Amino acid sequence: MLKRDEQRLLVKIATLYYEQGKKQSDIAKQLDLSQSFVSRALSRCLKENLVKISVIQPANIYLNLEAQLQSQFGLSQAIVVDVDDPDDEEQIKKSIGSAAAHYLQISLHADELVGISSWSSTIRAMVEHLHPMTIKAKGVVQLLGGVGINGNIQATMLTHSLASLLNCDSYLLPSQSIERTVEYKQRLLNTQDVGVVVDMFEQVDLALVGIGMLEPSHLLKTSGNYYEADMLQVLANKGAVGDICLHYFDERGLPVLADEEDPVIGMDLALVKRCPRVVALAGGKDKAQAIKGALQGKYIDVLIVDYTTAKTILAK
Repeated sequence: MLKRDEQRLLVKIATLYYEQGKKQSDIAKQLDLSQSFVSRALSRCLKENLVKISVIQPANIYLNLEAQLQSQFGLSQAIVVDVDDPDDEEQIKKSIGSAAAHYLQISLHADELVGISSWSSTIRAMVEHLHPMTIKAKGVVQLLGGVGINGNIQATMLTHSLASLLNCDSYLLPSQSIERTVEYKQRLLNTQDVGVVVDMFEQVDLALVGIGMLEPSHLLKTSGNYYEADMLQVLANKGAVGDICLHYFDERGLPVLADEEDPVIGMDLALVKRCPRVVALAGGKDKAQAIKGALQGKYIDVLIVDYTTAKTILAK
């Protein structure tokens, strides 16, 4: 039980600090106290319930939902964004992209090697929202083959753009995402131009990835970097629900193709899992099963997702 005189002083300090907005140093001077005494007194006010602090959570901020995702799937962070129309794919991509840009602006450390899964329209939205950084990254590495059979240069441009914003060099992967055969893929991996970039995958500090569904996105279809119907059926028969860097996994997050079956040149799922920080940008109700599979596989450290999809994931 606090003595009345002690209580009176604590309340006075709390009033000057919280209601009148005075600095601790000014309070100390006014009351002839040391600043350390004022600091301890403010802590004591909280402990003795003389001060109660409440955070006002706006309607479009979903901290409880983020906490549920973090707890259930072992994420270091979940960021749930608000979207006016949950069926508007472009709005979802822009909202997630904006949140991802802000996350990168405040969390990227100097000299980190950044990997980018560059066939992603949501990651493209992130780059469009990103401002030039004041720090310098170690480099930006393309995590998925960027050459499209239709001559699409989307992946190359996106990798270059991010590297420019991060004041560093870009390392391009000069191959298609899906090669003609596993044997041809292996020959390319043994070449200098492809091999040196693929070897960098193990050094990536922060990987920016999208999460795809079994059905290829419009961007991949335009590029030519996608499986045809017969292979998609094989993947479906094996239980595939989604992919990261075009490496497919089932609802438990387990890879559905063995190394000797997989013709994709891109950061494989084992390396994704070992990467120190993987930031996944994904949204839309149709992707809920794919995102949950990636979460079950423990490939993701930070998930940036829209509200409706987050609710759907937790409800499954």
